[in-house]
This record gives sequence, structure tokens and C-alpha cells, in this order.
Amino acid sequence: MKSKTCQSCGMPMAKDEDFGTEKDGSKSKEYCTYCYQKGIFTEQDVTIDEMAKKGGAVMSHMFEIPMENAVKFSKEQLSCLERWAGRAILFCESCGMPMKKDEDFGREKDGSKSRKYCIFCYQNGAFTEPDLTKEEAVLKYAPMMARHLNMPLEKAKLMVGSYLSTLGRWQE
Repeated sequence: MKSKTCQSCGMPMAKDEDFGTEKDGSKSKEYCTYCYQKGIFTEQDVTIDEMAKKGGAVMSHMFEIPMENAVKFSKEQLSCLERWAGRAILFCESCGMPMKKDEDFGREKDGSKSRKYCIFCYQNGAFTEPDLTKEEAVLKYAPMMARHLNMPLEKAKLMVGSYLSTLGRWQE
């Protein structure tokens, strides 16, 4: 099963049991089991700030990120998810960048907008770094993440590696 990301909390959903349920008992296509059961949110009145505090606390503990940085980063990530943005915002299936504006999207050979990849990863119908491996991407992105969040590099490598595993380019 291809991994997806919960559009409420951002949790990777890789296994069948990770997915929430709709009213009819079928698996939700958008929300995880912790956020969504029987067609409704498990915490209907939770705010994005409250959700960011919860997610930030987990990230802070797992990856040794200072709490303030983890909460801020969590809120940035949540703000791009359908539950909080009010619309689906596509993420690059190579690096994970949210593609909010037209100029964020990569381009196909015919100049049309790629629905999968950002301008930094994909231009003129091809990857800008076609031979980049997932391991090389981790080594490329982890130092930036470590600096941005003031976290240990080794923890950043774990975090980036886990996140990249949810993206299409690295699942194919």
C-alpha cells in the first residue's frame, strides 16, 4: 500500500489500520485513525494551535527539537493540510515542499504544471537531479532541517528519512 499523510495531523498512514473510517465503515482516504472515526473528527473542536502543541511535543521528544521550534514547525506543516487550509495543498512528491502558488510547481515538457513535483525538483518534464537517491536526499536536506529547527543532525537524518519515505518519488 502506498503511504499517505493524514490531512488533519500529518501522520504518515502506511498500513491499513492507520486509516480512519467513514460513516459506512470504509477506510477514509484523507484522515488517520487517531483523527477520524465513523465519518467525524475524534476531536471536533481542537484548534490548529492545540494540534500544533500536541504534534510539536511528539516531534520535540522524538527528534530532540526545542519545544518552541517543534510547535512552530508543526503549525507550519498543519497549515498546509486540508483540515486547516480548507483546501487540498499539494506537496512535492520528491522533497515535500508545499506547492501553494503557481510558481511553486515544476513544469512538464509542454510547459504545463506538474501536479506531483516542485520547481526545484522538476523542470521541463524531468527531475533536476535524476540520479538522486533517497539516501542522498536525506544527506542533502537533513543539515538544512537541523539548522532550521536547532536539532541534532543525526535526529534530522532520521526525521527527513522517515518523511521522504511517504513521498511518491521514493516509493516508486
